[in-house]
Amino acid sequence: MAYQKILVRMLPLLLIVPGLALAGSDVGKVRQKVGSVARLKVNKDVWDSLKVGSKIYQSDFIRTGMEAILGIQFTDGSTVSIGENAEVEMSNLFESDGKGAFRTKLNIRKGFVDFDVKKQIKESTFQFKTGTATASIRGTSGFVGGEDGAFYASLATGKFDIQQKDDGPVMPVVAGETMFGTDSLITLKLASSGKSGFATKVKKVLQETKGDVNKMVQAVKNADAEYQKLAAQNNFTVKTASPVGVCNDGFTIEGTYTANDSKASLVVKLGDSYTSDNLARMTDGKSHPFTVKIPVNDANRLWNETSATVLFKSAGVSDSKTIEMNVNKTCSAVNQQAPLIKFIAYDSIACKMQASVENMQDDAGILALLVDGSSVTEEAITKNVLKQFKLNSGVHSYGISVKDQAGNEASLEKKLGCYPVKRFNIEVFGKPKEQLNVPIPPKDYPDNIVRTLQFKIKSPENDPVFLYKVTIKRNGKIILQETLGQIQSLDYQVPLELTRGGQNKFDIEVIHRSGFVAKAKKIFEVQ
Repeated sequence: MAYQKILVRMLPLLLIVPGLALAGSDVGKVRQKVGSVARLKVNKDVWDSLKVGSKIYQSDFIRTGMEAILGIQFTDGSTVSIGENAEVEMSNLFESDGKGAFRTKLNIRKGFVDFDVKKQIKESTFQFKTGTATASIRGTSGFVGGEDGAFYASLATGKFDIQQKDDGPVMPVVAGETMFGTDSLITLKLASSGKSGFATKVKKVLQETKGDVNKMVQAVKNADAEYQKLAAQNNFTVKTASPVGVCNDGFTIEGTYTANDSKASLVVKLGDSYTSDNLARMTDGKSHPFTVKIPVNDANRLWNETSATVLFKSAGVSDSKTIEMNVNKTCSAVNQQAPLIKFIAYDSIACKMQASVENMQDDAGILALLVDGSSVTEEAITKNVLKQFKLNSGVHSYGISVKDQAGNEASLEKKLGCYPVKRFNIEVFGKPKEQLNVPIPPKDYPDNIVRTLQFKIKSPENDPVFLYKVTIKRNGKIILQETLGQIQSLDYQVPLELTRGGQNKFDIEVIHRSGFVAKAKKIFEVQ
């Protein structure tokens, strides 16, 4: 019951997280990843890999390899898909102007980007910049790219403005149009405008014609006609509605495809760990159904993914569709990976302990703290966390437990001490210096002078477990020393044998577990 109540209380907080992302340093997540993709963070010199679910940050530099795709979804719902052999810098991501508007700019150094940009609010801007021109978008879908002095942009829906120079004229492009060129830009009305597979053909045309305008125009028209013909004979549709629910039985993707290329491929991918067999088994130019059932296989950790990607390639036509997955983490077969608790560190003086909880990303569970077997706190968590716990004074047994939605559990127990710094003193009974007049005994009788050194350690906790060491020295030489478990009392009565004819100086030193040191002295002078 406590588990359900805490999750219910958390729902209002969870609902506002996407909106808050606009104010943070990360404003996007990877939703699709195929092939080799790497990211270089700002002020870093090491490339790291990206996976589905990875966060995208301001000024990230992204590089894709051959036949690679990286799909990114931003917090406003806009999506971009970086094509193969591309280099793109996230120059600005939803950068606020302080007046309610946001500025986003992607710098395409190489290759092309497919996009589906949501309508921008107020005076917000969404731009794609290449070495040749800048495309400003208010809300539309298509592709834009460029390298080696060439530029190309194409729209399936909406409208955008192209500007070759900062002070140059603004040239509009509308749905169904493709603009391309080097020194000057040409706009054509083409049936393939905005189609992602067409971007690859336009890129190839510009590389091969090398700025010859007449050849370029004719080659782009030919590429459009060729793409339309091929697309009519090579295509696919997905009938499975997105998002698709995933529970103990996994899930199924269904659709149809048409292909006339014996090398055609139609596969489903989940992250880097699962790729289906080729589903395009018949390549006779006729429509055929396809279906693939992806069973639960937690060993591959498929259910940490949030989407599946259907990839189609045939006769030069390439296309992909992403299907969002609603993974039900309460299903035991889906959610087989138990949480992991790691003890990180603790500070006995500051009385704090740190522990991490892992294997909880995209999951939810209850994190509980127990002290000496009694429950102290409970809270809901929805991701991996690093938690800090306050320790109680003294030595106690601390238990940390986590239970996720599917009932997987993990626990950790540690016996820890908390010893905050507190001043204290030592009360020595009697006068600090005592002079003793003891008659000399008759000859042949032992001259034994025995007294008791009595003192009390007045520690604030009134408990010897808080003490680290007690030392007594006589004229600089240790005569008694106790540490930790040897210290059983705060009251000491130590029998002493004194020497005649001078001072018997006793130094008492008590070290607290916090490091605080208390000192006292007692002198017996025997005449």
